[in-house]
Amino acid sequence: MLSRFVRHHVTVALGGDGGDELFAGYPTYYGHRVAQHYSRVPAFVRNGLIAPVVNRLPVSTRNLSFEYRAKRFVRASEWDIVRRHHSWFGSFSLDEQEQLLTTDLRSETSGDIYTDARQMLTLCDATDDVERMQFLDINFYMAEDILTKVDRAAMAVSLETRAPFLDPTVAQFAASLPVNYRLRGSQGKYILKKALEPLLPANILHRKKKGFGIPIADWLKGRLNPLMHDLLAEERLREQGLFEPKFVSTLIREHETGVASHHKQLWTLLVFQLWYDKFLKH
Repeated sequence: MLSRFVRHHVTVALGGDGGDELFAGYPTYYGHRVAQHYSRVPAFVRNGLIAPVVNRLPVSTRNLSFEYRAKRFVRASEWDIVRRHHSWFGSFSLDEQEQLLTTDLRSETSGDIYTDARQMLTLCDATDDVERMQFLDINFYMAEDILTKVDRAAMAVSLETRAPFLDPTVAQFAASLPVNYRLRGSQGKYILKKALEPLLPANILHRKKKGFGIPIADWLKGRLNPLMHDLLAEERLREQGLFEPKFVSTLIREHETGVASHHKQLWTLLVFQLWYDKFLKH
């Protein structure tokens, strides 16, 4: 929709892709810094006090709410950095994957699902955790997800897009900077924002980060609810043999009753089912 709107006015557009990966703009990078300090807190305090309090926070359906981020942080804080990073980005945590996938499917897909990410890290000479995760995001998330998404959406309406941040000179300069020039405290893209202070209004430069979030949590309780129940019905899942029907039904029930907000997990399953029906179902 955005590409179609832009195409009414121009044939070539500039995008900001690469800014977050090169200049440490994602909040997950700061999350790893916090996790380093959090790991030093005695385990009995983390597990006996902090985690229970966080898990009792009131459920919010707002996109990337504090409650949502806090619960995901605590849940993944005990894992190694590769698992932690991808759990924050992904839909299902490792323990949820164990409950979601059927026994037969798990037996066929045993092993470390992050093998490719770990192998990619062997090519990175950085020792800082933030830089190492930036390296992973540049090679996986940005290359295979973000840029692919933008290219498809733009070319569908004959809109050319360019990514100035990904000019090799800019990328090499960003990689040469000390980490605290990119991430200072909790502020990502620090040097980039300092450079643009004379050019942009403060309310634009320092506004809260906002991606292409849509109100999925509410839609799953409203307009998409019938579709969700149809595509994630226990009988259908049982016949499909990929996902545990009872676990998926629990996700749906807890989301509908407000016990938890499982919108990211349910949306992933819903989109998978649409994809499955289009490309795999015979």
